[in-house]
Amino acid sequence: MFRRVRVPGEEESPLRSFVRSVGVVIVFVCVGILFWKNYESTLEKIVSRQTIYDGTKTLSPSQKRLLKQFARYVRDVYGFDFKVTISKKHLILPQESKKLLYIGICPPQRRAVVIFPIILKRALPANFVKYMQGPFANKKLSSEDWPIALMEAVQLIYNQLEKMETPSGGQGHK
Repeated sequence: MFRRVRVPGEEESPLRSFVRSVGVVIVFVCVGILFWKNYESTLEKIVSRQTIYDGTKTLSPSQKRLLKQFARYVRDVYGFDFKVTISKKHLILPQESKKLLYIGICPPQRRAVVIFPIILKRALPANFVKYMQGPFANKKLSSEDWPIALMEAVQLIYNQLEKMETPSGGQGHK
């Protein structure tokens, strides 16, 4: 049916064929890299939505960003998941897990909980775990200043994790 007609002087040189082939490969590689970056970005958005649930819409974007960074740090360095739930009505507590570090806050009921993964609970000093789950959760996280206390809780946990990493007298992650 269709037949390609060659125009005089349109000879396919080996260099031209090579350049065309390299161009096609470059396009495929670029598309692959862009697809991969888009996939990573989408996955990060999905994971970050699961990390923080603020039913009160109280946390600022910078506070949410810090919580997401902490979640990424805990996941990448220790393999634990980190979840924060702030609810207007009630807390639905997750089961104690090997991998979940959980902070739950219900400001209207003045109730808060901190749940450490089983392994982390054993690795951290017992008095720190008791303090975070008892006095800190019951007084600071349950107060009206709970957003500040939440950031303080994350900082305290981060500091304890750094102490575990640090050989006596040395420097931890920076």
